[in-house]
This record gives sequence, structure tokens and C-alpha cells, in this order.
Amino acid sequence: MISSERALILAPSGGDGTEISEQLKHAGWAAETFDTIEPLIEALRKGAGVALLADETLHGDNLQPLLEWVANQPSWSDFPFVVLSRRDEAGPTALDSGLETRLGNVMLLERPFHPQALSNAVANALRGRRRQYEARRYLDDLRESEQSLQTALLAGRMGSWELNIAEQVLHGTEQFKACYGRTAEEKFLYPDLIAAIAPSDAKRVERALHDSINTGADLVIEYRVIWPNGQEHWLDSRARVLPDRYGRPETIVGVVSDITARRNAEAEREKLMLALATERERTQQALRGERALSGLLLTSVPAGIVAYDGDFRVTIWNPVMERIFGMPSPAVLGRPLTDVFSKEQRDIIEPRLRDALAGVSGPIEEIELTTLAAGQVMLESQHAPLRGGDGQIVGGAAFFRDVTDRHRAEEQLRHAQKMETIGQLTGGVAHDFNNLLAAVQGNLELLAKRLPDDPQFRRFIDGALQGAQRGAALTARLLAFARRQELKPEPTDLAQLLEGMRALMERSLGTIVTIRYALAPGLPPARVDPNQLELAILNLAVNARDAMPEGGELTISLNQVDGSESGIGLSGPFLRLGVADSGTGMDAATLKSAIEPFFSTKELGKGTGLGLSMVHGLAVQLDGALKLISAPGEGTTAELWLPVSTAPVMEISEMEPERSAAPASTILVVDDDALINMNTVDMVEDLGHTALEAYSGKQALEILGSDRQVDVLITDYAMPGMTGVELAGKARQLRPGLPILLATGYADLPSGTSTDLPRLAKPYQQADLATQIARLLAHRE
Repeated sequence: MISSERALILAPSGGDGTEISEQLKHAGWAAETFDTIEPLIEALRKGAGVALLADETLHGDNLQPLLEWVANQPSWSDFPFVVLSRRDEAGPTALDSGLETRLGNVMLLERPFHPQALSNAVANALRGRRRQYEARRYLDDLRESEQSLQTALLAGRMGSWELNIAEQVLHGTEQFKACYGRTAEEKFLYPDLIAAIAPSDAKRVERALHDSINTGADLVIEYRVIWPNGQEHWLDSRARVLPDRYGRPETIVGVVSDITARRNAEAEREKLMLALATERERTQQALRGERALSGLLLTSVPAGIVAYDGDFRVTIWNPVMERIFGMPSPAVLGRPLTDVFSKEQRDIIEPRLRDALAGVSGPIEEIELTTLAAGQVMLESQHAPLRGGDGQIVGGAAFFRDVTDRHRAEEQLRHAQKMETIGQLTGGVAHDFNNLLAAVQGNLELLAKRLPDDPQFRRFIDGALQGAQRGAALTARLLAFARRQELKPEPTDLAQLLEGMRALMERSLGTIVTIRYALAPGLPPARVDPNQLELAILNLAVNARDAMPEGGELTISLNQVDGSESGIGLSGPFLRLGVADSGTGMDAATLKSAIEPFFSTKELGKGTGLGLSMVHGLAVQLDGALKLISAPGEGTTAELWLPVSTAPVMEISEMEPERSAAPASTILVVDDDALINMNTVDMVEDLGHTALEAYSGKQALEILGSDRQVDVLITDYAMPGMTGVELAGKARQLRPGLPILLATGYADLPSGTSTDLPRLAKPYQQADLATQIARLLAHRE
């Protein structure tokens, strides 16, 4: 992990800094813990992505070095802080004293917090930090462009300047100051510039500047200035008013050159004919230099530039315009610019061209055009008038920049962020729902044992249990979409798997659908979970049947391909399992949303909208992909790209069934949810065991540290302060060899969690619990 991505933790000695650091390392981030400000600041100077500050460390004068570091950040930097406060602390927190404003980019996280909440807070902060690094890169690129422009200006002996209109703040280059007789080290403010103008030209310059600000017209003016040594010089100043985002004049940017020699030569024209001829040649050379500079700028800037006269005829068409529009310069010069565009596009462009000829500089806008070279592209454009030496409008100019790739990248990013957010939300909901189902299902089982043997009571109980089991199936699909279901990948012969499903497919699809198989021979095995894959194939087949209400043909194909042929970033050998129907097909909008959870084109009550999302989640979790190909009236093909296994198919041997009964023992049950804990304790005691209850890892360790008998530990995974995996590690330090069972509402543990503990997925039945307890006790014996 690079230093700019690491997390820094400031917590008092003996606090929970070490625990937070371990949680972050389990989540895959580098983390360092400090108990004082000074080493934290030194680490910040070396580079970091986020700092987590315990609230109790943010008091006193020792924070001044940290506040100074925050204040001295570069302009691109807004370093993120996560302040860890305690919900039960009395009195004001450090942030109540205005510290949040001085720190700047602050997120508050109350303790105790769930490990996922901490992981999400750090992930969000790091994403923001990466965007800041990207902004720094853009600023560096801009700085290089500005340096190139300054080089060009120096070649033309021109000085550039910029004036903030509201604040009257002036900035100028060394050459700009030289035009006013000042050195680079001298301070030169806007009042100094006004005072330097010759009194006879002051009102004319003031009026021209006022007109440019009010009308937006370009400033083109020649005037005299008095240098500090008393010399009089002529300057040529040209500038443009730039508006703010609301269209109000904000800044004037321009260039200035010393034209004293030219003006003196013109004044001596009648007296010095020879000098006039020499000056004319010098002026022509200067003009050739200006044209060469203009040509350099036109060919080097990364934007399309086109200029046109009062009849819209093209006079300049730079190489970038040739590349964007696919039309060479000779084919365009002299033609009306409106001829380049189609009729629909002409209606968009022509009003902007007319505005430029009327003296109106348009804002930067985005337009979508169809060009010969690139087809449909998104362009940034801006239009402005062109003025002659007398200030009169002689034509217009337009600037075009191709931002198609940027738009596509932004759209892909938005889609990826949306799917990531939906997946996180879906996984969290399924986890909580599994916990609820565990309590419902467990209590129903215990209730069924205690009710009289009445058929009506039994029917009610069975109906409720079936509902809970259907809810568990629904959460399994949700977890499949969120890519959190527990998979057991193994080398699998897909051709044999499909043959084994043939009868099931025929019964499920009915007689109106003809099933055709196209399976390539001699294929290697795939590394998949065969049970989950069978459900996915059945889902795809049922979807295909519903798309063919009048009947049709379903083709199931299987062949080996290279991942690079997928077009979606896969590499290496894959097996492509296709399910193609001859049904109605999907339009582009439907196809785009097809894998989103709960999206369905079926009638209300005809489906959950989780079929394709479950298949997509399964494929991604197997390091493969789901690819959908469809068009209205042309049917739909769903392709599952599954990785080839490097190991052969394993032979399955019969195993002796394990005992489900176990001798009476003492079992410690740990779960932060009181409802789940109570239900599990009831089921354990109903099995004839003695149950001990704990509602946190800390309570469980207190029991294990005592002399009380504990034969088995059953613990939830997701608990505040200490996860079940962390509790298991500490429990075995106290009691080596203690059998431990991990129960979780997630079908798979979060990324980065490694454990060999046996797991029991919620919701579970009493029989499943009894079997696991029996296995643990048997292995202990």
C-alpha cells in the first residue's frame, strides 16, 4: 500500500487505536497508530490518505501544530479527518468549540461503531483524497500549458496581464512590467498602471476599458505611458473580458507590447524616407513573426479553432477541426461554416454564429453532433466576435473541444457507483433480514414442539415455516446480487451438469418450448459451485420461457473461448455457457437495467426482479461475467463466462453420516442481538444442553476467563467492538482446543476476513444447529 493511501490513527495510549488499526488492516488498508500529535504530523508530511482522531485527543494547545499543518496545505489539498466521538460522553465535544471549521474536511463517527461503518467512512475519505490527487495532476498539466504559452509570448515580445475587475487586483509578467519601465522585482499595482498613462490618453483609455467591461467587446487600444525616468513610450494593449459562471464580468486578460519604435518611425515618415523604408521592412518582419506565432498557437492548442467572416465563410480551420469533423482544410476554407453541419445541427449552431457577429461572446456550452470522422460526439464549444484594428467586428471565431471520452467515463463511473451502492445496501438488508428470519424460524420450531398435536395448529406452523423459508430464499438472491453468498467452487464438468439437468429443464419449460443443445466436445472443467450454477441456469431458462409466451426454441450452448473476446475486461481461458431464446427481445433501455435488483418487465406478482441480478452476482463472484445480447424481435442471449479450472474433476466418495445427537454439554452463546441470542439459547436448551448467554465479545471473554465449564462456543460474526473471528482468536488463547461455531447473517464474510472456523448461516433450523454441535463435540473427543 503506498504511503498516500494509508490511514493514520490518533488515540490516547491504552485506548482503542490498536483495535481500529486491526479492523482497517482486515479491510485491506495500511494503518499506523499514534498517541501524540507530533509523530502524527510527521507522518502527514510523508503522505497519507485519511486521519482518524479520537475525540479525547482534540483538546488543549497541543493541537496548534496540527491546525498549522492544515492551514498550510497546498491549494489542491483538503485532507480528510474522521473524528471518533463517544455517544455516552457528557458535556461538549472538541468539535463543539469550532474545531470542525478549522480542520475543514471532517466526518464524525460515533463510537461504538460497526466495523462496516468504519470501513465505509475510510473508503469514502480515500475516494475523496484520490480525487484531490487527480485535481493536483490537472493543475500540474495546466501549469505546463501556461509555461508553454509564456514561452510563445516571450518569442513575440509581448507581456501578459490579468485584472480582477471587482477587487482591482493586477497581475503581470516580467515583460508586461518592462513595457511600463519597471523591473521584475518592482511592485506594480493597478493604481500605478493608471498613473503611468500619459494625461492626454488617460480618459480615452478609461472609456475604452469601461466599454469593454459593459459590452463584453474586446479591448484594442494604443496609448502612451510615462516611464519613471521620464521617457514616453507607446503601448499596444489587447484584452478580453471573461465572465463568471453567472455571466457577470469578472476578469480582464490581455497582452501588451511596446510599439514606441513603430510610432516614432511613423512620426518621422515625411522627414526620413530611408528610415521609413527600413521601418516598413522591420514592421513586415514583425508581422511575419506574429503570423508564425498565430500559426503555432493554432496548431499546438488541444482544441478545434475555426474563424469566419461576416458571411459565415471559413477563413481558419485548424488541424484539430480536421480531426474532429473529418474534413480537410482545403475542403472547408471559403465555404459557409453552416454547410459543415446537418440541418438539425445548423439550427443549433447558426444562432451562436449570429450572436458572435453581433458582438456577443457566448458561454462555454456542450453540444452533441454527428461528424464524418467519429460519428456521434460530445463537444464543448464557445463563440466570440473577431475585431479589426479599428475595433469593428470583421467576423467571428468558434472553439470546439472533444469531450466524448470524458462523458463516457463519467457515465461509466456513475453506473459503477450506483451498482456498488445498491450492492452494499442489498447486502446489509439481507444480513438484517436473515437475523430476523433466524428468530422467527427458530421460535416456530420450538413452538411446534410444545403445541398439542392438532392438525390445524400443525398447518398454521407449517405455513409460517414455509413463509420463513421463502424469505430465506429471497435473501439468498439478494446476497447473490451483492456477491456475498457463500460459494463452494470446485472443478465441474459443465457438459455433464447440463445433461443431468435435461429432465428438469423439460419439466420446467413445458412442451411449447423446444430445447436444443450445442455442446462442444472435450471441454476442460470449470471452477464453479455446481448447485448455485444449476439455479442460475434454471433462472435463465425460465426467463427465456416467459419471453416466448406462444412457444419457441431455447438453445443451450457451451464452448471454450479466450476472455479477451468478451469485450468486458476478462483474460485467460473461459467456458462460455449460452442460453438463447427466440422470444420478444429487449430494447436498449430495458437491457441496460436488466441486472438491477427488483427490475422486472413482468406483471405484478409474476416475479421478484432478482433472477438476472442473482445470476450476475454469481458470475462476478466466480471471477467470471454475465453478458446479455438482445434486440426487439430478435430474442435474447444470456452468456455466462466461467473460468476454466486448473484442477481435474474430483471423484465423489460416499461418506458416513455424522451423528446429529450429542451428550449434554455447556454451550456459551454470544450475539449482540438479544432476540437472536434468546432464540438460540432456547434451541440449545431444548436439545438438552446447558446454555450460557453473552451479548458482546467482552462479556464472553469474562466468562471464558473464569472457572466456569464451557464445552462449545457459538458466536455471531458482526458485533460492535469485536467480531466473532476476533473473539475466537482470543478465546483460544484462554482455552486452547475450544470448539467454536461461527453464526452469521452474511452468507460470506467481508473481504479480507480469513478463518477456518465452521460456519452456520442464518436463518438455521434446530436440526442444523444440533448437527453442528454434535460435530464439534465429536471432534473434541
